Amino acid sequence: MSEVAAHYENLLARHYTWMLGADFEELVAEQRQLLDSLDISAFEPNAIVLDLGCGSGIHSVALAQLGYATVISIDVSPTLVAELTARTSAYPAIRPVHADLCAGLDAAVEPQSIATAVCMGDTLPHLPDTTAIGRLVEDVFNVLTPGGTFVLTFRDLTIPLAGLDRFIQVRADHERIMTCFLEDESDAVRVHDLIHTRDADGTWRLGKSSYRKLRLPPTWVSGLLREVGFVVAPVKSGPYGMCVITARRPERARPVRAVP
Repeated sequence: MSEVAAHYENLLARHYTWMLGADFEELVAEQRQLLDSLDISAFEPNAIVLDLGCGSGIHSVALAQLGYATVISIDVSPTLVAELTARTSAYPAIRPVHADLCAGLDAAVEPQSIATAVCMGDTLPHLPDTTAIGRLVEDVFNVLTPGGTFVLTFRDLTIPLAGLDRFIQVRADHERIMTCFLEDESDAVRVHDLIHTRDADGTWRLGKSSYRKLRLPPTWVSGLLREVGFVVAPVKSGPYGMCVITARRPERARPVRAVP
C-alpha cells in the first residue's frame, strides 16, 4: 500500500467528506456549477465520463446530474469507494471502481471510449512523482475519444509557507477538530493531518498521520499536457484556491510518445 493510500485508510477517509466543509449536496452543487462553466455538459448521447480520484463522489454525482449516461469513478481508498457505492442507488449512472491510478487505466476502460475525464480535488499531487503523472496523462489521452476533454484541478504549492502559516485549521465542530501542518520537502510538501475526535463520554482522542504531496507548477502541468498532444486552455482559478486546467484531445491526434 502506498503512503497516500495508507494515510487515507488509517485516518483521513472516514473524515474526508466532513473535512470538505459543507453538506454533501452543497458540495455537489458547487462542483456541478464549476463543471458546467467549463462547457463539459455538451456531449453525445450515452457518453462515458471518467472521474479519477473520485473520493466520496462529489464530482461523480455532479457529473451524473449533468446527464452523463455512465460515470466510471476510480479511487484507491476502499472506504471512500464504499461511501460512494452507498449513494449509487440514487445515481445509477455511477460505477465505482477500487483501483490505483498508478496501475494504469487499461483494466477499467477501453481505448478511445471516454468523452470526458476529470482529475479533481487535488488528486494529481497525491501521485508519487512526476513520472507517474506523465503516465496518467498518457493514459487519459489514450482513453479519450478524439475531441474529448480532460479537466484537472490542484493546488499550486510552489510557494512554501513559513512559520506559523504552516499550521492550518481545516474544520472544527463539537465532535471533531482537524488541523494540518505543512513541512517543506523541496519538490514536495509533507502534510501532517491531526484529527481530534470526541468520544461519547466526552474524551478527546487524537488521530495523526502524514503523507507527501507534490509541488506542481501549473505551467509545468500545462506543458506536460501539450507534450502528450493535448490542446490546453489557459489556467483558471477555481474554488478553495484550486488551479483549473482544461485540455482537449484533438480530433486528429498525433501518436503519443511512450513513457518509460
